[in-house]
Amino acid sequence: MGNKYKHFVMLVVVSLVVLLLSACVSEPKTETVVIADSNEVSNADQSSRPFQVQKIYRLPERFANRGQLLGWSSGDAVIASFGAMTILKRGTLERLTYPYEQGKVISGIGKVTSNTILSPDGKYICEVSPSSLETTLKLISLQDGKEREIDRISTRNESYVQYVSWSANSSYIGYLVENLVDNGADSLYIYDMGSQTSSKYQLKGIVKGDTLLSVNLANDGRSVLLQLLRAKQGQNKVLTLGKVSGKNIEFQYERQIGGDSVAWMNNNQFVFLGKDSSLYEYDQRNGELSVILEKVLDFEFSPDRKNIAYTVYDQNITYVGKVQGRNILYNEPVYRGIVPKHMYWNPNNKSVLLQGQKKLDSLQTSPMDSPSEESLIIVLK
Repeated sequence: MGNKYKHFVMLVVVSLVVLLLSACVSEPKTETVVIADSNEVSNADQSSRPFQVQKIYRLPERFANRGQLLGWSSGDAVIASFGAMTILKRGTLERLTYPYEQGKVISGIGKVTSNTILSPDGKYICEVSPSSLETTLKLISLQDGKEREIDRISTRNESYVQYVSWSANSSYIGYLVENLVDNGADSLYIYDMGSQTSSKYQLKGIVKGDTLLSVNLANDGRSVLLQLLRAKQGQNKVLTLGKVSGKNIEFQYERQIGGDSVAWMNNNQFVFLGKDSSLYEYDQRNGELSVILEKVLDFEFSPDRKNIAYTVYDQNITYVGKVQGRNILYNEPVYRGIVPKHMYWNPNNKSVLLQGQKKLDSLQTSPMDSPSEESLIIVLK
């Protein structure tokens, strides 16, 4: 009996081993594990893509075609002026909040001119009010309507205030004062929101025949980018980097450019469009110039400088990308059908306000026809 029992056990063990081996050979279960791993990677890639369009809101027609959009006053509200067609004719300010259907006049704010600039943080507007004797610059709080005068420039000697702009952190306001009597006496004024004082600087490097076009201050108020048409370069458009030095702005870098948009990434690095339509970044610490995108028509960085919205030549498409060092990643198309002339990121870095012309309709054949404007908000997730 003992031998028969041992023999029976051995047969059972051998049979089980054979069955297990045949099962491993005939049924490739391991393949499903590999496929599952592959799917997990794909899903991870999808979820890691930072830009997906969650919602698109079209602004009312009057905001697109009859108002002057100024930008965002908060994460879910935009500001526009109505009726201020010139700097001598005043209009009203309206706020359009989520779900962006009906604007309301901002209470406590008086009539404003067309030369009204909204701060990047949406808390203030800077208004320029000219008269026959002087030009006044003042700050108006959008929260309580309180006003503060920044400066009062006499216009008796044919001086003109131009190109008022904010630094990206809303800490400084820059404005040019052009003197038509004394050539080369153009000055840059920088107003400090913290100290509530304005400082005047002479521009060293502007010569007779040069035409100033814009001002863009760094967040520290010590560096400035000036766009101008250089007389000695056949009126080509150039971008110059100026640094505060005593009571002067000393130019330290200059390059011909092809577009209007420039942006500071930080106090040392800035981005601009070259004549070849490439998007360049320049680092003033080491003089390094890098290409970060090609064939760019226009661009706008988010307030935190981590995202970019841009358009390219020959396409009615707006893209967004993620900034990583000197690289733009993902480059996702988020809207087709208009050529934006203005792009505004909201303070939360999650929505982009676009304003531009609709793509021409094939039925629009009359030379007198012109495409209408469209304004829309793209909410990203």
